[in-house]
Amino acid sequence: MESYDGLKLRPLFYSEISSSFMVYEIFNNHKNIAKDFLKYVFGMVVDGDISIVREKTYPKKGSIDVFLSLKNKGKKTVVLIEVKVHDYLSATANQIRTYYEAAAEELGDNNVYFIYLTQFNRNNISQEPKVTFPNSIKEYDDSLKIIPKAKIRHINWKEFHDFIKPHKNTLPKEYNHILDLHENWVNAKSDEDLKLNSVDVGIRGLPSFFPDVDIDIEKELEFGKIYYKDKKKILTVDLEQCNQVQLDKVFAVIKKFSQSENIDKKLKQVAEEVTLQAAKDFLRSLSDSEDSWTLLSFYSSLFNFVNITDCLLLYGSGTRGFSIKVSIKRKGIISLCTLWASKKIDFSIKR
Repeated sequence: MESYDGLKLRPLFYSEISSSFMVYEIFNNHKNIAKDFLKYVFGMVVDGDISIVREKTYPKKGSIDVFLSLKNKGKKTVVLIEVKVHDYLSATANQIRTYYEAAAEELGDNNVYFIYLTQFNRNNISQEPKVTFPNSIKEYDDSLKIIPKAKIRHINWKEFHDFIKPHKNTLPKEYNHILDLHENWVNAKSDEDLKLNSVDVGIRGLPSFFPDVDIDIEKELEFGKIYYKDKKKILTVDLEQCNQVQLDKVFAVIKKFSQSENIDKKLKQVAEEVTLQAAKDFLRSLSDSEDSWTLLSFYSSLFNFVNITDCLLLYGSGTRGFSIKVSIKRKGIISLCTLWASKKIDFSIKR
């Protein structure tokens, strides 16, 4: 396989539709591969033909990425495949259960199988508390409380590409090229996501990462409160309780840290579209009430500052909130602060 800078392939595969369409095209035009995949995943033997549909819609519930209809041991069976390439940002709570139950209701029985094809599963993410587990793993684990284990599988993209490799000599060169590019991209994207979600955020606290920043956060933000979590000392500020002067001070602290020479300014950070949309939605929610307009001004100014400052990255799906991340020279990516959905902001002081 030819090697590429995977992250530069972002325009090709950033949309999850690109990956689900790739799977659909290969399976639909080479149904023997689709059958082998079901045997690989479930040990399932398909009797006769197999029907494959892309974006099968369940009214008021959504669309499953790839839908397979077949006969297994003489009985009509359906297999749903849901595709994710942004495990930390786009995994939707209860999505598996919703689609599974909708398919079972339509079929009239429970001869329904589900494949959750994502960046990460428990086979390729560390069990040690070095990275935050993505929402996709929680979604799968929660679904096991409802769906029989024999009817559902969590497959990561490496496992998919490992499966497809022996079949590549039967595929057109165009499909092979797409698969190679996709593998390069998803590997690089997964490495990047693990770095962005590493749990080194508050291990030593901000002062150790920014020794050149002459600021005492506790004194500067004296209106905040200290709490301890996992042996870390954290300063939290309830932004809803702040006046304009206090909000300006919070903003000024973030700006000052962003000027540190310890930040790798050569690395340009680009926010995910999912994050930008979540930020827009969050700002829109604040605009509904005049009482929140002061906060709206603070958040919109902060989001804009982060967005136009190349070394800063706004990260998160908005469900729990956002974080502002930076890359520290010779150290890697850390969170400068966490902006919770509850409108509180946390700074890790020290361990």
